[in-house]
Amino acid sequence: MAADNARVYQVDTGHQVNVEGDVHVHHHVTTDRPKRSAAVSLTPPFRLLPRRLYGRTVELEELAEIVHGATGTLTVLHGMGGLGKTALALSIADEVRRRRRRVFWIAAADVHSVREAMLQVASSLGASDSLVQEAAAGAVDVADLLWSVLDEAPEAWLLVLDGADDPTALEEGLGTEWIRASFGGAVLITTRVGSAEVWPGAARMTRPALLSAADGGEMLIGTAGLSEVSRDDEGKATQLADRLGGVPLALWLAGRYMAMPASANRRFDDYRAALDRDFPETIDKASATSGVRGPERDLRRLIMQTWELSLDFLEKQGLPQARTLMRLLSCFATRPVPAMLLSPKVLTRACGAYGPWDDAVIERSLNALSEIGLVDIGWERLDEPPRGERQPRPDMFADGVLCAAVHPLVAEVNAAQLSRSEAHAAVWSAAVRCLGRFRGVWPEEPSHVNLWQLLVPHVLSLSERLPGGCDDLLRHVAHINAWFCEYLRVSGQYGVAYDITEATYQRSRRLADNAPERFLACYTHADWSWRISRLEEAEQTAREACRLAALLDKPHSFRVLAADSLLAAIVVERGDVTTGEKLVRDINARLNEAWPLDHALSIQAHHHLATILRVRGTLEEAEEEGRLAVSLCESIPDFPLFTEAVIRHELGVILWHRGRLDDAMEVFDGVMRLQHSLLPPSHPSILITRFDVASINKVKGNLVKAFLEFKEISLIEADSLGENHYTTLQSRHNMAQILVQMGRRLDEAEAILKGIVAAREESGLGTRHEDVLATKHELVHILSQRGKWAKALREWRRILDEEREHLGPNHPSTLRTHFNWAVGWAHVGQLVVARGEMRRVLSARRHTFGDDHHETEEARKALAELNKHSGRPWWHV
Repeated sequence: MAADNARVYQVDTGHQVNVEGDVHVHHHVTTDRPKRSAAVSLTPPFRLLPRRLYGRTVELEELAEIVHGATGTLTVLHGMGGLGKTALALSIADEVRRRRRRVFWIAAADVHSVREAMLQVASSLGASDSLVQEAAAGAVDVADLLWSVLDEAPEAWLLVLDGADDPTALEEGLGTEWIRASFGGAVLITTRVGSAEVWPGAARMTRPALLSAADGGEMLIGTAGLSEVSRDDEGKATQLADRLGGVPLALWLAGRYMAMPASANRRFDDYRAALDRDFPETIDKASATSGVRGPERDLRRLIMQTWELSLDFLEKQGLPQARTLMRLLSCFATRPVPAMLLSPKVLTRACGAYGPWDDAVIERSLNALSEIGLVDIGWERLDEPPRGERQPRPDMFADGVLCAAVHPLVAEVNAAQLSRSEAHAAVWSAAVRCLGRFRGVWPEEPSHVNLWQLLVPHVLSLSERLPGGCDDLLRHVAHINAWFCEYLRVSGQYGVAYDITEATYQRSRRLADNAPERFLACYTHADWSWRISRLEEAEQTAREACRLAALLDKPHSFRVLAADSLLAAIVVERGDVTTGEKLVRDINARLNEAWPLDHALSIQAHHHLATILRVRGTLEEAEEEGRLAVSLCESIPDFPLFTEAVIRHELGVILWHRGRLDDAMEVFDGVMRLQHSLLPPSHPSILITRFDVASINKVKGNLVKAFLEFKEISLIEADSLGENHYTTLQSRHNMAQILVQMGRRLDEAEAILKGIVAAREESGLGTRHEDVLATKHELVHILSQRGKWAKALREWRRILDEEREHLGPNHPSTLRTHFNWAVGWAHVGQLVVARGEMRRVLSARRHTFGDDHHETEEARKALAELNKHSGRPWWHV
């Protein structure tokens, strides 16, 4: 190929010979250009530019300098597929074109296309044909030629390299300086690779954000071609946009699908419901019928395949494990996943066919997934030191836990791909076993608090999403949940624990009756149903656990005794104290025959018996059992602190009921110190202790202080346990009781009490006889405060009869009603009857509480007043 008349460049098998003189030798040059390939277009594909760009105000402001002609800038738009990087670049290119400046658009999918485009850009800007031919032949560096021409261009320009998803290959084919900044114009690159190391140091890295729900809803409405929509439809569009995670490609696809006249789902709520029913089928149908035009390559970029292309790319880079890791991450919740979950040993055992696996492979795969925008890697720290804690807790994860986070829609697509994959069983096995590694970590260990908190959503996700036919994995899940609920108990997340155990219990019913894991799932669910006050459900499930335990073991076995103990605690709380006491005494007898006194079950049995005796009003024997349980705790090294606090707390309650208020306060002070050393301030156990301290303040006459404390406790309990939880209702009951006792705001007190009655009926707490009767008692007390003594007297008698039947004649609650009934007789002028009844109250309180108890003293003073006055007594109760 002759050039310049005086010199001929002859290219042949890598050799170049200079021939002097006037001789012209014509020789065909071979380049690495594909055969019969057409010249590439440098015109931006504006047909792909949406009519409107939604939710990109921030990004357009950041890139405004390009539009206004700034030179020397190099901007990299990076992020996962589907973010709308190309659409954003096209919008910028269109603005630049409107301002009469040149735009060069290079499709940067492969080296050949970029090389050819570079030659054409250089030629179009005035590079001589000889230089272009030399560059094409390899005699001149293509990139050097391009940038030298761009630097000398007379007018500012914009160069866009779209889809530069393999910058390493481009660098290998075009040289290390293939991309650079130029003061002749601006450079804009779109890519899935966000690693700053592969781009020039001067590059400005910009990652387009996901669309907000509001912007996404607007995009759905516009893409669906709806000019006018109701406020209700706007809300449904916003909900669908949130369901699709704000991914522009998914929103565009849904909108286009709903715009088609023959589409099955043309309403926003219908499309969202279809996604929930069958995500992959809905997405596939939308892709196939959305009216997209283009070659098969463009069709494959739609939602179910767009991220598969990235995984294909990593596989070509020598990281086939990246696809397996993405599938594995999709098994967990769409929350940050601690990287330490991803165990090479577990992956080798479960997914060896998709390995090999070691720490280096996992780190490389995560880094690669992060670089192409499919995974975000960062440090997560969720825990804050509890307020009022005397000393900060040591935490080995105080600086956070390294986590991998996957966008919800990306995770859902990968989960759908996994369901179609032959690796389905292996990957789910790896997910379950990775979580199972933490069964040996003691949940009360404060140094692991950040890690445990991050694991919560993933344990719940496994319980709810484990595929059918995975009975072997279900056995592992049952053990994981039982162990993990110990952390939820310590952290006070009772509602989460119930959800986890309920999901596993329902799934476990597929297992045989004699499967140990079925018993474990049943027992754990009964336990948490009891803790959140779903008592009817708890009793039913506990009885099933007792039946399953009896099929597995003998009456003296741990399983049988544990199930019986749980049932006893539940029936007592439901108000059947007699049955509960019978069960506990039978358990104690079996324990004495087969287990040592200091065994955990024995301690629990004595603790339960102390509670039952207190509820029955047998306070002296209750104190003996409570002190025995405490002494057994103290005798065992490393006894769990949470359990010790519960057992000590019961002793404090017994002392309070015995009238030894200062002793009770001393016990509660120690319990609070113990609880604050390992529990968050809003934990139910701490709130119960605060409740009891406030109750003692009420007894001592510190009514305002007690009222404010009960009010704060009830608000925290409503938020953490629920509006209708029995402890929330008890706190509200005490608020109302104080208002009645002070004789103030009776209408407010009455409204609170009636709300408690309705809540108990709604939540099945009507069998808690002592609480129900106490609320009735306060409503009658309001009648007496309003002067309706005759009606109050009749109602107190009804309550007294019920309490005698359910609680016994000498129960503290029964005696309080009896006291008020005696006072009622005095107020209707029947002093003789009042004195007689008050004498009975005084005698019973002496027998139950002793002579020095504050309630005994109350009855003694009341009787003295009745003996002094022949007319109406002056006191107000």
